[in-house]
This record gives sequence, structure tokens and C-alpha cells, in this order.
Amino acid sequence: MEDNIIPRKLGRLETSDFVITPNQINYESEIATYVVPAQRVIEIADKFMGLKLMTGDRVTFTTGVGETTRTLTLTHNIARDALIPLVGQNVIVVRRTPTPVLEWTTFTVTEPRTVVLTGLLASTAYVFDVYYLFGVGSVNISVISADEQVRTKIFERSIRSVNMINQEDTRMGLRAGMIGLVIPERFRIQVRVITPASVILHHPTADIGAKSPFARESFIELPIYISNQLDWPEGTEDFAKQQTAAIV
Repeated sequence: MEDNIIPRKLGRLETSDFVITPNQINYESEIATYVVPAQRVIEIADKFMGLKLMTGDRVTFTTGVGETTRTLTLTHNIARDALIPLVGQNVIVVRRTPTPVLEWTTFTVTEPRTVVLTGLLASTAYVFDVYYLFGVGSVNISVISADEQVRTKIFERSIRSVNMINQEDTRMGLRAGMIGLVIPERFRIQVRVITPASVILHHPTADIGAKSPFARESFIELPIYISNQLDWPEGTEDFAKQQTAAIV
């Protein structure tokens, strides 16, 4: 398809561009969906992408008389990114009760899954949420046609490798496959997972379900080229479907 006269601009789909939904435990399910707007075409750019996923454990306990520390065992092993601190980024702790809600800063982490809280008050009921980069299951990014007859995966890896990789290293960074794939209006891009963990993505304000402002290291960044569908010739949707690799 002739494309040398089609004006494009480089952009990036970020977490805030997607509709975030809770995943189904141990079943392939979407956690984020982006629908290409009317009269727009996007193409997968040959640039590094960003992707990390956090999960969360809720822990409820009451400290005993004289007890000011508490050892927690996380549900899943931490998948540590050595580029960021283990305390406060790989693992983020939030006190929910007693109110007010606040980020807890006095704790230590021992891999693979131990968190020790300090600075607690004795004889006090607590609820904590622990957000952390985890390492179980797989993640893929799929493109689905408007009529849902055609889909292809442009990225697939284990969650552990995605969370642990140095994404700023140009020798190791993440790239999507099918560079240049044409994705016209009403097509969907979905981030999908199969994992026993509940995935929580960063959201600047929402703090419920699969979204939290405290899950700072859980994000999507997909580089794309953006163009106007009116600049494309007729048959763009059929051409896009022909590019895909599998039929549902």
C-alpha cells in the first residue's frame, strides 16, 4: 500500500489512554483496552516500549502488647528490577487503617517475598496494602479487528522477564513485534495476562480494584505513529486485516 505521502507523527499510548479492567485469575483476560478513535490510523513504531505490572496483597492484623514490628509474607515472589530501589518502588506499602491513608516508609524487604514493617503502634488494628512487582504468569499485547474476526499478538513474554528487565538498556529494552502494523479506526489494542495474581495498574486518582495511584511502577507505554484515516486510500481496513497473523 502506498504510504509515502501520508503525514504521520510519533506518539505513545500510555496507561491513561487505556480502559483498565480487573483480570480473571488464571485465565487469559484483558487488563487494558484501547480502541482506535474514528478517522485515525496508528502504526506500531520501531521504538522501545515500556511495560511493568504490579500486584497487591491486603494484610489485616492487630499488634500485641509491646509489638512494634510485624513480618509479612507476600503471596507471590518479587520480580526485582535492579534499576530501582527495593523499598519504595519494587515494593510499595500503604496503610489503610488507622486513617488517614498514607504510604508507609519504615519497612525492609528480603527476597523472595518477605516484608518487615517497623514503627507500628502496639495494641493497634491495622490494614495494609502491599504493591509489588511480581513474577508469575505471562503477558501479551494483541490487536483485534473491529469485527473481531482477526487478531494478532504483537508482544508476548513472561511477566517475570518484563518486570525484571532493564528497560533503559538499549541492548535489552522491550520492542513490540510486527513493526509498521496498520491499526485503523475501531480496531482494539489489548494488554492481556494469564496469571494467578490480580494485576493493578497505576492511575493518578482512582484507588479501587485494578487501579491505584500507589502502583507507580505498573504502567504501559507503547510507541506508535499516528495519522488521519482520510489520508489513506480505500481498503485500509482490509489491508490491516491481511497483515494479521491469525484468525479467531
